[in-house]
Amino acid sequence: MEIVWTDEALRDLEDILAYHHLQAGPATANAVQGRIVAEVEGLRTFPERIRASDRVPGARELVVRRLPYVVFVKVLANEVVVLNLVHTARRFPA
Repeated sequence: MEIVWTDEALRDLEDILAYHHLQAGPATANAVQGRIVAEVEGLRTFPERIRASDRVPGARELVVRRLPYVVFVKVLANEVVVLNLVHTARRFPA
């Protein structure tokens, strides 16, 4: 199954990484990126394992382990579309 990142999701990831780079440095930003990407890539084999979203109709929510982020995805026939990455403290959608 293919993973497709929307432009909005890529912007979210860039913002998250910029924040961690400023707050804790490049090593932390790289570690955060690695964890988020690994969790998303893990959806290739069984994307239905994550719960349906109550907040975004038709989407599913991936909680990133050991980080305060939720990844909203849509599971289609042959691809997983990454819609947004959101900090758990943020009210989403607003």
